[in-house]
Amino acid sequence: MVPIAWRNLFADRLRLAISVGGVALSIMLVLLLNGFLTGMNQQITAYIDNTPADYYVSQKGVANLQGAGSIISRSNLQKVESVEGVRAAMPVFTQYVILDIHGKKVTTFLVGYEPARGGGPWSITEGRAVNDDDEMVIDRVLARRHGLALGEEMDVLGKRFRIVGLSDGTASWMVGMLFTTHEAATALLRSQGTTSYILVAGNGDSGLGERLKVALGETNVTPRATIAANDLKFLAGVFSTPLRMMVLIAVGIGALLVGLTIYSATVERVREYGVLKAIGMHNGRLYGIVGQQALSAAAFGFGIGLLLVWLVSAGIQQAWPQFLIVVDRTSILQAAAGAVIMALVASLVPARYVANIDPARVFRR
Repeated sequence: MVPIAWRNLFADRLRLAISVGGVALSIMLVLLLNGFLTGMNQQITAYIDNTPADYYVSQKGVANLQGAGSIISRSNLQKVESVEGVRAAMPVFTQYVILDIHGKKVTTFLVGYEPARGGGPWSITEGRAVNDDDEMVIDRVLARRHGLALGEEMDVLGKRFRIVGLSDGTASWMVGMLFTTHEAATALLRSQGTTSYILVAGNGDSGLGERLKVALGETNVTPRATIAANDLKFLAGVFSTPLRMMVLIAVGIGALLVGLTIYSATVERVREYGVLKAIGMHNGRLYGIVGQQALSAAAFGFGIGLLLVWLVSAGIQQAWPQFLIVVDRTSILQAAAGAVIMALVASLVPARYVANIDPARVFRR
């Protein structure tokens, strides 16, 4: 069965190359889109994932970090610290800020934090963390895109800050992060005496959340996982559905290309199939021949698609580092499942054609 399938498949190598190329491009597109979606999700929750906090204390009605502004009194910090089971409390002041860099409007996400408490950049690739109110750490991708370097000064809402560090993992295709002291951030936005969030790290006590709610009254106390889920829903939800639809379209295109190739190869060898049926080969084995051809074409395309996505994703991230593409094991398994689906769908029409072959009619032609 295998020699027949392979002979049919390789009879027209140009047609096979077109089919395999179509599958490879489809697999590449599937992996790129899934990789972009995974990378986007990681970027959106990067701050939450890398800051050791179990609960976020915020303004009443606010249950996410980047989707809405929050202002609460800084006096809540003492209330938080007095609650049993609190290991650390980190006030952070956050705000979207539009900068004018070399004549371009650039949207950034400003985070004011207290270096002694935490809540600032988790990875600094160059330079150091902030020590004074006129210093700032900026995302390294933001710095690269706009020609900013350590030691330079930048204007943020009319105040000059000196760049003392470049942070890693703090960029997305939407915004890059800026970090300065909590005092500098609140003064910049004229919000002294307030903070946006108090990040609370506990000691593993499951009752900490309820005690915080009782102690703080008119604020929101939200678990870290809920904050992350709400940010994803708000920022990624708009894009996830179209991206998944494009993945389905890519799988469909690949299936059509493989199906056309296998169907053509089957029609061209109708007499051979007729002979096989005449000597007693059952439809099940004939279906196997057709399926073998489709699976082989899909497998070749899958292998080439993996190579292409590695090359293309590396090129994209080199040229546009704000786009993070994560091709993980789950994405590869999903793409492999997509290749199998392509092969199965592609073999339906040729298999039906083989099943309907009448050997007597074939020999009369």
